[in-house]
Amino acid sequence: MKVKEKVLFAGFGGQGILAAGKIFAETCIDAGLNASWLPSYGPEMRGGTCNCQVVVSDERILSPIFTRPTGAIIMNQASMDKFAEKMDESEMVVVNKSLVGLDDQTRKLLKNVRLVEVDATNAALEIGSVQCANMVALGAYAKHSGALDLDLIRKSVEHKFSKKPAVLQMNLKALKRGYEMA
Repeated sequence: MKVKEKVLFAGFGGQGILAAGKIFAETCIDAGLNASWLPSYGPEMRGGTCNCQVVVSDERILSPIFTRPTGAIIMNQASMDKFAEKMDESEMVVVNKSLVGLDDQTRKLLKNVRLVEVDATNAALEIGSVQCANMVALGAYAKHSGALDLDLIRKSVEHKFSKKPAVLQMNLKALKRGYEMA
């Protein structure tokens, strides 16, 4: 199997982690790739850590589960603390620096990883809603992703929010802002 990306999306419940992962997976499918989306939540839906795994390949996906991501979007400190050791061989990690502080030990652990630090939460607040911070981070990821680009994600977001024009415009702004910030 030729896996293009194994992406971990992690944050706390309410940050749109699962939605961002699903949009990413759907975008890859729309681009003609195979993708799996595996959410992990429970009581986390109410504010604890929440994550999902997305595997993208141009061949059949034999398992939606991985232990070492090739990429990640980390939206809060608890998720960074939980997953940092599993990301030491990742190619890229987008970090929401609004809510994640990278101490010297974590930076040393991730010294060979491209760290893309974006002020996602604060950028989302400037756009109009903290709820679009996930799209800021996804836009930043798209800038450096080998599986997709911003135009493909934009089409998926337009499809997802087609019946909510105000939400759609806010999320499109957030995607663009994240892409520009990365």
